[in-house]
Amino acid sequence: PVNCGAIPADMIESELFGHLKGAFTGASRNREGLMLHADGGTMFLDEVGELPLPLQTKLLRVLEDRRVRPVGSEREVPFEARFIFATNADLARRVEDGSFRADLYFGINVIQIHLPPLRDRDEDVLELAEMFMRELSRQLGLPSVPIDEKTRALLLRYDWPGNIRELRNLIERAVILGGFPDRIGTALTEEDRPRSENLADIERRHILAVLRQTQGDREEAARRLGIS
Repeated sequence: PVNCGAIPADMIESELFGHLKGAFTGASRNREGLMLHADGGTMFLDEVGELPLPLQTKLLRVLEDRRVRPVGSEREVPFEARFIFATNADLARRVEDGSFRADLYFGINVIQIHLPPLRDRDEDVLELAEMFMRELSRQLGLPSVPIDEKTRALLLRYDWPGNIRELRNLIERAVILGGFPDRIGTALTEEDRPRSENLADIERRHILAVLRQTQGDREEAARRLGIS
């Protein structure tokens, strides 16, 4: 597994394809590279949308030829691996704005598995929360915290912009502190929710909350809200 967004742009080519000793400053020895290390197995490239454009070109060549040329080498090394790609970016839109190569997009988009965000899977939230509670209380050696009806309502009302990681972190914090907060992000308990708001006020507050979550990206906020 490789998180493409977590490796500095000037290092990712060497990380993936390897390098020869002396190929650049600091290359004190030969390095095989992660792709050759995955020879005969599976290569999982997470956040593939974060790859710089020059490296996208080289990746496409590797996928087509199944050969890798380490940095500083004149020889290509054959290898064979299964590739799995993941991204939370809209690659089709990236192709349109020129930040992702169209030929690479079509080259990796063989079988697409869409994993819907947690906000679209309300039925999973409570089951995942219970699972994380069991796992984390055991790992931390602390008693589990009951998920009462008020907390369950909060968990279901929240839209989880951070998806599974955010839910897991919330449960871990609850285990450490011995209880859940009265609010999660912008989700309030019924007792805390203002009673005097009319429908327009509630709608406006929700739209503003989603805009904050998308850091002012109106197009993304509209997509999440299901409006134009």
